Amino acid sequence: MMGIRLRWKLLFSLIFISVLIASATVLIVRREVQQRTRQDIDEALRNSVVTFQNFQRQREATLARSAGLLADLPNLRALMTTEDAATIRDGSADLWHLAGSDLFVLADRAGRVVALHTSTDGFTREAAQTALQHSLLRGETRDWWFGKGHLYEVFLKPIYFGSPSEGSALGMLGIGYEVNADVGEEVSQIASSEVAFSYGGSLV
Repeated sequence: MMGIRLRWKLLFSLIFISVLIASATVLIVRREVQQRTRQDIDEALRNSVVTFQNFQRQREATLARSAGLLADLPNLRALMTTEDAATIRDGSADLWHLAGSDLFVLADRAGRVVALHTSTDGFTREAAQTALQHSLLRGETRDWWFGKGHLYEVFLKPIYFGSPSEGSALGMLGIGYEVNADVGEEVSQIASSEVAFSYGGSLV
């Protein structure tokens, strides 16, 4: 009897030790898998952010060049020399279509908005005037304008009569591109993740 009991005790001890070892192994493996998964997610997020930043820099450089080319157009300069708001407003429609932007703003040499064209309704001339004043006060050549639920990345270029170094300023050109669902989808594909844009705590 003593021999049988001893064997059972030994067997239970072996089973208990095996269970402990197996449990510890499972915990260690699960912990390693969780850590590796978190590392993979972190790395993927970092790669997505870097990809988006590169895309954004290239996009901004292209848009800034486009604004510069538009500001140097002879017909835009000629339009601004009229100094007549109605003439500038009517004549700038073709230039807006040429720019292909969602927002097109022309201001006179005093910083007053004389022409505004938008691809969607809602962003008013008053909102453009306020945003332009803030941008000019801060000396920004690229800024974010927000109004009535519309968020635009805006590029500002002065319009000169003659060369920038020797000519006189005729006014200011602003072209903007709206951050909307289409942009969100494009960025989502580039970043390989879901994205959201907010401005001042408001979801855009």
